[in-house]
Amino acid sequence: MTPEKDVQLCTKYPKIFRDRNESPRRTCMHWGLECGDGWYDLIDTLCHSIQHHVDWKFKDQEYRIKIGDLKPEDVKSEEELQVVAAQVKEKFGGLRFYVDGGDDEIHGMVSFAEAMSYKICEDCGSPGTLRK
Repeated sequence: MTPEKDVQLCTKYPKIFRDRNESPRRTCMHWGLECGDGWYDLIDTLCHSIQHHVDWKFKDQEYRIKIGDLKPEDVKSEEELQVVAAQVKEKFGGLRFYVDGGDDEIHGMVSFAEAMSYKICEDCGSPGTLRK
């Protein structure tokens, strides 16, 4: 991905891409988003959905405590709930979006985006097909 698009996503979703400038010994995100600009909208939508879900889950804990569905000692901090991108790249013609953390809904979102990437041109974002 071009440096400009990379910076846009990392600026828009600082919690998800918090490890973007860390050492390569700590994270593969050091290398940036290793895919074409055509998947920018797909990754943007995925990150928006992930962050919305994480924010909702954090706020939902308060309600669940009030109704007795969750004990205060089971409450997780925002940091514990936050999903962080570990690596974003192209592999075998499809998007790979590896994360640290997350629940079944997050992993479903990631799987869906990865499946959609096979129908979107990595370079231009137009409808596409996988070529062998």
